[in-house]
Parts: sequence; structure tokens; C-alpha cells
Amino acid sequence: MDFRALKIEAKEALIGNRLMFLLVILVAGVLASVVPPLAFIVSPILMMGVFVVGKQILKEKKVAFEPIFTYFRDLEHALKIFVVNLLVGLIVIVGLILFIIPGIIFALRYSQAVLIISENKDMDIMDALKESRRMMQGYKMNFFIFNLSFIGHFLLGFITLGIYLLYALPYIQLSMYNYYLNLKEVKGSSSKPMDAELA
Repeated sequence: MDFRALKIEAKEALIGNRLMFLLVILVAGVLASVVPPLAFIVSPILMMGVFVVGKQILKEKKVAFEPIFTYFRDLEHALKIFVVNLLVGLIVIVGLILFIIPGIIFALRYSQAVLIISENKDMDIMDALKESRRMMQGYKMNFFIFNLSFIGHFLLGFITLGIYLLYALPYIQLSMYNYYLNLKEVKGSSSKPMDAELA
């Protein structure tokens, strides 16, 4: 995977769209925290709405807020997103409890599961986990290094008390989405993807 190319594509897509995408991310975060008891459920669903916006930016170089609520139009699909996110979290926690290394491996192995289920409303929950495992086979270390490549941005964010991240977060988030989209092309898909925008 060409990290430089992925990041350049993200940067170019953000030209003229960085502030709006930051607002999308912040709005999703605020909405998820409006009712604290429900944040656990609503947050992953809203974040997949942000993913829809991110795909639109990468493809069409434009931003819209409405896609944030994409998955609330189909509660069954939204439930699948929540359950997959929950299962991945539990698997990673168990791995970390057993030993730190297995937790990291599990996190990488199932890192794409929520994105996968968000694009495949008819996919079984367990199949989304299996598909992530298949896609990440041979790419776990690659994705780990890709994540590490942003450490400088997070350090600057720490030094500036988070202020710098207001600039960097849209770029980091879009780069992560771009990694998934390119990995999907490289590895192919064992399912028939369906754009959530058309669901």
C-alpha cells in the first residue's frame, strides 16, 4: 500500500473542504454526547455516517451534512453497525486482558469490520468480522505502520492541547477511510457491497 499516495489523495480531496469536514466530525461527536447513556449506541452509527461523508469527499470533492444520519433511516442496519462495533471492542478487550500483543493483533484484524458492515446492509454480523479478517490478512503490520505514520500529528496535538488536531483530524480521518477503500480494491470483496447512500 502506497502510504504517500493515500495521504496525497486525502489532502487533495480536503482542499476547500477541510473546515466543513471538521464540522461534520464535530457535529457527529456532539450529537453522540447529547444523551450520555445513549452515546455508547449512537456514536458508532453516527461515525459511519461520517464515513459516508468521507467517501463523498474522496469521490466527489464535496461535503454534505445530511449523510451523517444515513443509517438512522434503517434501524436494522444501524443495529448491525452497533453490534459489530461492540463485538470488535469486546474481542480487543479480551485480547488486551490476556496479553497486550493479542489485543493489538485483534484490533488490527477486525479494524475494518464496522466499515464493511456499513457498506453491506444484508451481510451477516459474523461475516463482517470474517471479511475484515480476510481483508487484513497480510496487511495487519502494514496498517499498524500506517497508523504510526500519524504519530507526529498526535504529538503536536498533545503539545498544543488539542488545538492542532482541529486542523489534522480531517486529514487523518480521511486518510484512514482512503486506506480501507484502497485495501478493498487490492483484496477484492467476498460480498456484494452496497453504497449506504443508496440504502
